[in-house]
Amino acid sequence: MATELTMPQMGYDMQEGTVLRWLKGEGDAVANGEPIAEIETDKAVVEFESYADGVLHSIIVPAGTTVPVGEPIAVIGAQGEAPASAPAAAPEHDATDEPAGDDTPDDEPDIASSGAIPMPAAGTSVAEEAPEPEPTPESAQPPAPSAPLRASPIARRIADERGIDISKVVGTGPGGRIVKDDVLNYEEPEPVEPEVVEPVAEEVDAPVEEVVEKEALEEEAAPEPVAEEVEEVAPEPATATSDGMALSRMRQQIARVTVRSKQEKPHFYVTSEVDMTEAMSLRQQINKSLEGEGVRVTVNDLIIKACADALKQYPKFNAYLDGDVIRPNDSVNIGIAMAVEEGLLMPAIMGCERMSLRAIAQASKDLADRSQNGALRPDEYTGGTFGISNLGMFDVSTFVAIIQPPQTAILAVGTVAKRPVVRDDDIVIRQTMNATISADHRVVDGAEGAQFLIDVKQRLENPLRIIL
Repeated sequence: MATELTMPQMGYDMQEGTVLRWLKGEGDAVANGEPIAEIETDKAVVEFESYADGVLHSIIVPAGTTVPVGEPIAVIGAQGEAPASAPAAAPEHDATDEPAGDDTPDDEPDIASSGAIPMPAAGTSVAEEAPEPEPTPESAQPPAPSAPLRASPIARRIADERGIDISKVVGTGPGGRIVKDDVLNYEEPEPVEPEVVEPVAEEVDAPVEEVVEKEALEEEAAPEPVAEEVEEVAPEPATATSDGMALSRMRQQIARVTVRSKQEKPHFYVTSEVDMTEAMSLRQQINKSLEGEGVRVTVNDLIIKACADALKQYPKFNAYLDGDVIRPNDSVNIGIAMAVEEGLLMPAIMGCERMSLRAIAQASKDLADRSQNGALRPDEYTGGTFGISNLGMFDVSTFVAIIQPPQTAILAVGTVAKRPVVRDDDIVIRQTMNATISADHRVVDGAEGAQFLIDVKQRLENPLRIIL
């Protein structure tokens, strides 16, 4: 039986996606879980895996096309099964259905998408001896592009900011896709001024007096300079001006998610200072023992491990609200806020409750690398159950974070710095870090937030608990 593959939802509030390219062709065998296409979302490019075994019978959505979530994009069938008729994206027109001289190309989307050139209908006579008609503004227009424009979100954003017509940029990415460097290296061609040829009396048969009179008439009828016309009639368009700047697709997605989170989730915040002196010392010893193995434990890895262990003791912080029901998640998947050039991502490390500190360190580095390269899996976008946002590398002491829906809580941590603290009535220098939990008041209360944060704090202040 044929299986219809649809545009997946690879992120909270994702509304549409673009089929960037197909990794399989029609007639190719595919296996369940095998990547068959690359999908571009508002935030990144991810591989789309087939959820059926069989043969790729038909590709409904061609590469470069954007469709809503849930829209069919391909059909998988059994080997030897007759391909099911796939729904067409747009009806195709036969060349004989329209007159050869139709001047309304906007009504022919099939021609624009296929690049076909309409021919005269069968039986139509063409007078070869007839002179060619003068070109009109409509007929002088360039033909419609043969495929939708393919450009990365950051390339579109830079083009918008610089007022560059991205359709004029030549793409050097896969399949001619326009990437960031193409826009950065693009240079507007210099306008070519038409060469003015002065009429010479010897080159015409008319008398010199007529030539002089004609020149005088042409000077009187000469239009205003081209530069003045352009300045007056066609002001230079730009999306980035002193009045504002258009949001990129990623920023629009971030805006939708954060606004909805603040509207739906009544946030409350609890902050505590964590003594990281022992944790930093243990981290130094661990990294020294791992030299040459390509593994390095970061402060964030220690925090991830401490949170993963604490979430097993406080499962409501690893749950989500479904109507009037609090539903626990089966696994602890901790999302890590990661800054990328286009904006912000929050992919998750899956199954943290089963991982050692070393495994978390390896998974965290791999996740960061793939985030920058656009190679994240769909489940890493959508599977997070708890979040961590760390701005310590920017020398930030304290901040609060916005919960990533549909999660219940997120931990915001600042920099680890040497500070004076009181120990046994003495002032000593310790390495401390401020941590703030943001939680959904519909699911947990302030006292529960304090208890969870104290649990994380105690694990970090006694770091042997997170490695034994």
